[in-house]
Amino acid sequence: MMKVRMESTTEYERLVQFGIKQGLEYDEEGVRDYSDIVGAWKITQPGDFLIGCCMLAKEEGHFVIRAVAVDPVLRKMGIGRILIKKAMEKARELGGTEVILIGRAPEFYRRLGFEPVAPEDSPLEFECLECPQFQVNCFPEIMKKSIPAEGPVL
Repeated sequence: MMKVRMESTTEYERLVQFGIKQGLEYDEEGVRDYSDIVGAWKITQPGDFLIGCCMLAKEEGHFVIRAVAVDPVLRKMGIGRILIKKAMEKARELGGTEVILIGRAPEFYRRLGFEPVAPEDSPLEFECLECPQFQVNCFPEIMKKSIPAEGPVL
């Protein structure tokens, strides 16, 4: 059995760098503003070896799940699901009724109950839509999921 630990963290840049290593894209400016982050979690193996992460932000009144990344060797083991569940529980705790995200793995998010949102119907603008790789070799979807007032979020 694999020994792992999940905990809250403020190591935002570490999570971003891990996400980039796993194929997530971020702007190249080098200076990032984390002032909208309302929660962040990491899953590690002994020695603080990072194997998964997720951040939750609040932008313009909407909860946004960001930087969901899992080491490719450990995907399909439930780590991503655990992270999404934690972010959704935190959003609910903060009064949220839905979360939104850009899903680079839309099928994964569909299995968790997320539904696609047309870009013109999204409550937020995402830089992803302006990227030259969008719909060329990168096919993410804007997705959202309602958060139940009580009971399980997934």
